[in-house]
Amino acid sequence: MPKITILFSVSDASSSTRIIEKESVLDGESLQSIALDEGIRIGGACGGMGLCTTCRVVILEGAESLSRLTREEKNFRAQNLLKENERLACQCSPTSDVTILVEA
Repeated sequence: MPKITILFSVSDASSSTRIIEKESVLDGESLQSIALDEGIRIGGACGGMGLCTTCRVVILEGAESLSRLTREEKNFRAQNLLKENERLACQCSPTSDVTILVEA
């Protein structure tokens, strides 16, 4: 069962942590939709289409457990809008444990 740890960091220096343990993850189910199922909203100005960067997360652990970069993510990286350790939560799916940081 994949464990997804979500660390939240907000501008006023407070932070919190949520751990989501899923019995199973649907093939292709995004980090964004998994979080939303637990009542956690991670960006989403484009409706999960990968057209904006409002759902950008920092991958702290488990990058190898995420699906490959999508065309949209590669385009954002080419434009320096997405760093090497960042992914779009709407575009990546976990296959096993992952820890992400959401900055607000």
